[in-house]
Amino acid sequence: MVIYDLICDANHAFEGWFKGADDFTQQLEQGMVSCPVCDSQAITKKLAAPKISRGAASPQAHIAAGGGSAEAFSKLQDMLGRVHDFIEKNFEDVGNRFAEEALSIHRGEREEGNIRGIVSQDELEELAEEGVSAMRLPPKPINKKKLN
Repeated sequence: MVIYDLICDANHAFEGWFKGADDFTQQLEQGMVSCPVCDSQAITKKLAAPKISRGAASPQAHIAAGGGSAEAFSKLQDMLGRVHDFIEKNFEDVGNRFAEEALSIHRGEREEGNIRGIVSQDELEELAEEGVSAMRLPPKPINKKKLN
């Protein structure tokens, strides 16, 4: 799996996830990669800066509906919004203490339960090495109806 920082000709930045570099090239040539904001297919790889953890403002992954229609992407955003709503209602927000709390649960030092919070990539990798199941969640989609 390879993740590229991408940008369209209208300067909208987003991430794309591909099986590999060849998969990205093939999808791009076939017009299957499009901007999730404006649906432009004039996409290029963006020079990627290293991701530095900044607490709650840490960068998170994004998704793009490769080659799909605006309707398909809208359905994807709706589904992701429902996932976020479910998680907000059913997972305890532990903020920046995510790695510490997840390890405590894993080691039996804390009562089991679903948690959510902020974790750096390094911490996420350390959790995986300890056998803790955790994953990044793409950010909640922006509701365009609520803008302005």
